[in-house]
Amino acid sequence: MSAPLLEAEGLTRSYLAGGFFSRERKPILKGVSFSLQPGEIVALVGESGSGKSTLARLLARLDMPDAGQLRLAGRDVLADGSAQASLDYRGRVQMVFQDPFASLNPVHTVAYHLERPLVRHGRVPKSGLRTRVLSLLESVGLTPAEAFAKRYPHELSGGQRQRVAVARALAVEPQVIIADEPTSMLDVSTRKGVLQLLRGLTQERGIGILFITHDLASARHLADRILVLYAGTVVEAGRADEVLRQPRHPYTKLLLSAVPDGDDFLQAALPVRPATGSPPLVGCPFAPRCPVSEPRCSTVTPPDVLPAANHLVRCHLEVPKGVTADASVSS
Repeated sequence: MSAPLLEAEGLTRSYLAGGFFSRERKPILKGVSFSLQPGEIVALVGESGSGKSTLARLLARLDMPDAGQLRLAGRDVLADGSAQASLDYRGRVQMVFQDPFASLNPVHTVAYHLERPLVRHGRVPKSGLRTRVLSLLESVGLTPAEAFAKRYPHELSGGQRQRVAVARALAVEPQVIIADEPTSMLDVSTRKGVLQLLRGLTQERGIGILFITHDLASARHLADRILVLYAGTVVEAGRADEVLRQPRHPYTKLLLSAVPDGDDFLQAALPVRPATGSPPLVGCPFAPRCPVSEPRCSTVTPPDVLPAANHLVRCHLEVPKGVTADASVSS
């Protein structure tokens, strides 16, 4: 296996909670670790409030973690906080935002949105801007490119706007794209086209994509690997087909129970309790909702266990009998 493009190790983030004068901090991410290979799509799935968008902001360097490391091609990108280092990083790691209606400035044309990153990162001389803009539009299926370049965002459909956002990300020839729920606001037919576009980028250009979504149906068709995030903790991770075919964590089973399977919906495999309040600071964050939890689940943080090759589960029930928690595999 080649060296990872992007590596996160122990990323932690918390925010002040409880009012202006409060010093209480609410944890959002708790030691998240993962890697992204060239040409690979990793899906980060979880319900709203699980910390997916917070992780996206950290990876895009729109926010800084409280602790942890972030490496791009083996280099620690958090060690240098200069403006130039940040610009260089964004030339290699780009982000596609969730809302195609808010991510484009309504007073500027499509051409302007694509020209700006080209000029900012010095990718082409001014004399070549027009040619490059048209090429980018054609690469994302917006043809005739000349016509689309002259349009304003309000003259585009949601799917077309998201394709412009993808083209803007491609303008600087990145190695990594962070796609934060890029299809959640699109209709089903348009969503399929955007997903196919993202898959094509990995095959044709070797771009690594972190696909952040709450939609396991999309992750099933697009991702090579899946990370399941709950309350800021990765509770299960592995090859997409393995995680979806044989989910091991109770929370993953809950997510899969809500995924349409053909014309029918899967019946809930577990009678999961509703969420009430914030997850506990100790033990398994899913314990208050888990129907198979044990007393230790609420008092002892479960270890990382590898029940199968490259399939990680953070659950006490997955620890082999006779093996103590300290002897289990750690991430």
